[in-house]
Amino acid sequence: MIKLLIKYAPDSVVDAVNDISLAELDKRGLIVWTDAPPLEPEDENSAFNLASRFTEVTPDNILEIFKTIAQIYTSYGDCLALKYLMELSAEYFGLIGVE
Repeated sequence: MIKLLIKYAPDSVVDAVNDISLAELDKRGLIVWTDAPPLEPEDENSAFNLASRFTEVTPDNILEIFKTIAQIYTSYGDCLALKYLMELSAEYFGLIGVE
């Protein structure tokens, strides 16, 4: 139900909810803010090689994708390969639409 409300809410409402949610998570100390240095090209390639094994999320590979997300985040931090797998996962769970 919440997904539907957010899906059809105006952008201004979604932005306000995101701002409030982010502020609340920060207040509770659940967000670690850091200035992460950019990845070296070799590291970006390594992260991409891990992520590129997946072109879609299925019930058969969802656990492997979650393990890969954790491995990439732990080893390389927030990078394009991580975003790629997060978007695949979000599409699978219907959190974002495929355009």
